[in-house]
Amino acid sequence: MFVDMVQMGRIEEGQCPARRPVFLRLHGVAHGSLEVVSDLPENLQVGLFNNPGKSYPVWVRYASDIPDGVPDLKSTVGIGIKVFDVEGEKILTPDEHAPTMDLLLQNIDIFFVDNAKDMCEFTQASFSGESEQWLKEHPETAEILEEMAKEVPSVLETNLWSAMPFHFGENDFCKYKLVPEVVPTGPDPDYGDSNYLHADLVQRLQNGEAKLKFFVQLRTNPGTMPIDRATVRWEESQSSPIHVATLVLPQQDITARGQAEYGETLSFHPWRTLKAHEPVGSIAEARKVAYQASAELRRNVNGEPIGEPQVVRPDTVWPPASQGCQPNQ
Repeated sequence: MFVDMVQMGRIEEGQCPARRPVFLRLHGVAHGSLEVVSDLPENLQVGLFNNPGKSYPVWVRYASDIPDGVPDLKSTVGIGIKVFDVEGEKILTPDEHAPTMDLLLQNIDIFFVDNAKDMCEFTQASFSGESEQWLKEHPETAEILEEMAKEVPSVLETNLWSAMPFHFGENDFCKYKLVPEVVPTGPDPDYGDSNYLHADLVQRLQNGEAKLKFFVQLRTNPGTMPIDRATVRWEESQSSPIHVATLVLPQQDITARGQAEYGETLSFHPWRTLKAHEPVGSIAEARKVAYQASAELRRNVNGEPIGEPQVVRPDTVWPPASQGCQPNQ
């Protein structure tokens, strides 16, 4: 539904290149590493984290869930993390043997509807001009949408969550959280600049290295930490997030030639993961189909190959392009 109504509609209006239907406002693409905690307890050595001390190369994409032309201020911010050199069969077809795994997080720890049925109803109401009435009938969703519209001074200084649950091995479930640990200095936020989050990210990563702790929050109480009620918070007072890895983004120029373009060709999918981290819940099931259809449509329209990169893009800083250069022309 969302791909047909939003993404295809924009393509039919002449959008070029074809973009993602969600989180299409790009703030920046960066290279780095995901480093598993070296003294990780044995019970947490699961899937991606089964080798303490291992360092995975990554590329990350920071974005907001708004279209171009809309100010960054009070937009929902997210990150897509493409992890490379991940051994083991993945769930998503036809990428079972791809060496990559994806992690997606955003700056709120819950979702604005409980399940896939509510998501479809809300989407339909939005496109039929009945969203105001739907929100009156679902005040909890209205409250969460209001909570999502918050000021974000810097994407590097912001806590991010998966919001959705995942398997953690055979018998456990978890959610993910990303917390800033070391953030380079940057400018005061200029909320009058409609693209201030990009400017901030450029400046901070030019100034130094960023480190963000990656946590898993295990489900300890099924009664208060449900799987298919995405509006319900998993309270940290019941289960404290556990540090399992660190995302390191070295000092770099994210405006370097080809860097943003590379990130925009990547597909980020919550089901491109190991069986040990399988997504759960009806919204996850709906995303499995929608995300793949969206990526395939975008790449087909843009003339890009469908499939996962087999090797990580080098962090080479290429000479700047000549003024007026048009890619692929």
